[in-house]
Amino acid sequence: MLPLSLLNLAVSPGSRSLADRRCFCAAAAAAVIATPPQAVAASPTTAAIYDAEASAYDAAYADSLVSRAVGFDSLRRSVATRAHGDVLELGVGTGLNLPFYEPASVRTLTGIDASSGMLELARRRAGDLPLGPRVTLRIADAAALPFPDSSFDAVVDTFGLCVFEAPGAVLSEVRRVLRPGGEVVLLEHDDGPVSRALAFTRGTSAVAATCAYDQDVAALVTAAGLRLSESEPVAGGFLRRVVAGRALER
Repeated sequence: MLPLSLLNLAVSPGSRSLADRRCFCAAAAAAVIATPPQAVAASPTTAAIYDAEASAYDAAYADSLVSRAVGFDSLRRSVATRAHGDVLELGVGTGLNLPFYEPASVRTLTGIDASSGMLELARRRAGDLPLGPRVTLRIADAAALPFPDSSFDAVVDTFGLCVFEAPGAVLSEVRRVLRPGGEVVLLEHDDGPVSRALAFTRGTSAVAATCAYDQDVAALVTAAGLRLSESEPVAGGFLRRVVAGRALER
């Protein structure tokens, strides 16, 4: 759990400016997670960690006070509504983005994740949505996508790049499966003063420990051969929203 003192600092109106409180709230929302329902092995895989945490994930990352204070739903919506045509979502998790896709714009939606426990919850969520019949959810490795070249009009990822062990390889795969003229839309933890100051929160839970807060997202995107069209710090600079497309063939 996030230390209570940090949570109080984030939400106390008199403690600091609104901008500073939003910075700390964003960090808190990223770090807060309920106590695991079962013990995790000493060297678990990322999939095993998220399987163990699946039942508690939504309460910590979607329904918590700090998540609502930061406006995570609004940030997720700003990403999902950019997607159109045949869409791939990496690290779909429990499907927290699914309600925000526009059924009129999305032809098909394929969501992948490494955790079967998270995907089971995503399937339940998809079943309650108008887009549900067009949603396919499957286990897959984001660094070795099981799809042909130029398969998708849009690729979406929220808060997954920090978890992938080889983010550069993932983004190279994204470039491969993206159609010409398509868009990559990302909402990610980004390097910056707030991220560095709150690096200690990676030790507050098994899930938080899987996320590297200090990646240079824009640099990773361009290094993978993608062309940045938008790059905007959000949530006080703790997060970055990026839109990119395929660069010229190399």
